[in-house]
Amino acid sequence: MRAVDVKSSAFPKSCRLKSSLRIKAIVLQRCVVFYYPIKCFFHIGAAEGTKLAVIVPKKRFPHATDRNRVKRLMREAYRLNRHLLLLPDQCGVEMCWMYVGGELPTYKQVCATVEHIFTELQSVIQKESI
Repeated sequence: MRAVDVKSSAFPKSCRLKSSLRIKAIVLQRCVVFYYPIKCFFHIGAAEGTKLAVIVPKKRFPHATDRNRVKRLMREAYRLNRHLLLLPDQCGVEMCWMYVGGELPTYKQVCATVEHIFTELQSVIQKESI
């Protein structure tokens, strides 16, 4: 097992999932880990490393500043906690995190949720690698 991108604490463009077609495909697969207020759609594949897309619906937060704040909190929590996710060699994970809560979260709430999501995702990865 290897840790995920622990060499740097940055969140480079190579770790971002930007293709709208790929995001749609991941969401339609319905592989989900859910811990309120974040729903994590994921796909485990042969590519190495992890990629992340963050989605905050306009319906829940009509103001762009609120959406951007939630996205910023989620990316920061991912960046600081991605070392919790250990992947087998020659394995990669693509994730789409969707915020489903109705109120602005605090950083502590988002961080606790991300830690729980990584714990659940780790157990799913271990089951699939067996």
